[in-house]
Amino acid sequence: MSVVVNIHQVSDKKKKITLKELEEIVISEQLYYGVPNQAYCLESYTGKKDIQNQLFVLFSRKTYGRGMSFLVDDHYNIELVLNYPATNTDIEVFYHFIKSCCEKLELETFLEEGEEYSLFQIEGLKQEVKTFNQKYIRQELKEGLTIFGCIYPITIEKSFIKSVQIVLPERVTDLFELYLDKKQKQDCYFAKPIIYTNNQDDSYYARYALTEDVPSIFPLEPYLPFGYDQDYFKKIKSWNVAIIEHKNQEFKMTAEIPYTDFKKMIDKKKYPIFDAKHIIVTVDKNMFKKIENYKIEQAKKKLSEWLSDFRELGQKPARIEYTNSFEEGEISCMIFKYKKAILSKWLLGIVSDSGTFSEMKEYHKETEIEDAKEIVTLLKELWQRQAKKIEQKEKKDKQGVRYE
Repeated sequence: MSVVVNIHQVSDKKKKITLKELEEIVISEQLYYGVPNQAYCLESYTGKKDIQNQLFVLFSRKTYGRGMSFLVDDHYNIELVLNYPATNTDIEVFYHFIKSCCEKLELETFLEEGEEYSLFQIEGLKQEVKTFNQKYIRQELKEGLTIFGCIYPITIEKSFIKSVQIVLPERVTDLFELYLDKKQKQDCYFAKPIIYTNNQDDSYYARYALTEDVPSIFPLEPYLPFGYDQDYFKKIKSWNVAIIEHKNQEFKMTAEIPYTDFKKMIDKKKYPIFDAKHIIVTVDKNMFKKIENYKIEQAKKKLSEWLSDFRELGQKPARIEYTNSFEEGEISCMIFKYKKAILSKWLLGIVSDSGTFSEMKEYHKETEIEDAKEIVTLLKELWQRQAKKIEQKEKKDKQGVRYE
């Protein structure tokens, strides 16, 4: 439910409303403004100065509630929307903004829900909305309901509903305002899924991105936010978590982990609860240790599977151990030593961005990095030769020459 107000300009006295006019009135009213993204999180507006038909969210600088939506149509008429449930600050700001807009446009009336009212009737309308809003919070607010705040969407927890039920009726709106304000003044990134498509089989996969040392509002279970096309959900074959590391003044993806595996790394007792559907996760040093161990175990499995191929070792190694790692340009490489049998010598193997490989040569601790780099160089040359063959084949195919 909502309160919709329309401010229609007189045709012969019409004034343009651009970004400049919006910013002027926002500053004078001590408000912030932004635009909602696909997940209904606030983002800065970076669009054109002509703001016609662009939906904005305006809200108090002092108290972060739900704010109000602001839209200018093709004829420079204004539409303002206040959603229920609202905070008292939202309601005060909403009606004060109506008055300011009307005065700026030299208008004495506006439409609320299609009915015309004068500026002198604002106080009465405001009190009616406050009374209805108070009842709405107490009677309609339910556990699991998602409220679109001015900064983040918030899914109501059971504990808050209990608080609403026991507080005095006249205090319920204040409680709601404190609840939204406290949650939204946390400096966090809302981890929304990015959806990618596989054109070969018309399937999709989704990825959350978590950046080093950035507190992130992370879902307890994968889902598509309200603004997404929900039909994609059944088509998504995998949900992953990308870990972004800040290294050498650059941001680099250091790992991509299946959501279920990443969730096992999270000790929910150590991370703050954001709402009923999210916790606040920070990829810190302790988390990086878990991620590094996970990467090593996955690489170990990968090398073991590679060695099991009949064209290689032909069986799983009797023992396999991680020893070291290095980076060669854009390529990361993990070094392992393994034994074909318990009493065999240690042999060298690698798992790198260039591939998984072993020449079945003996492992030497003192030269492991140099030996591994030789394998990486070998793999690079192999990929280059294959790429060249493909290029030559495509070139000959275009010329109509049979390629052997």
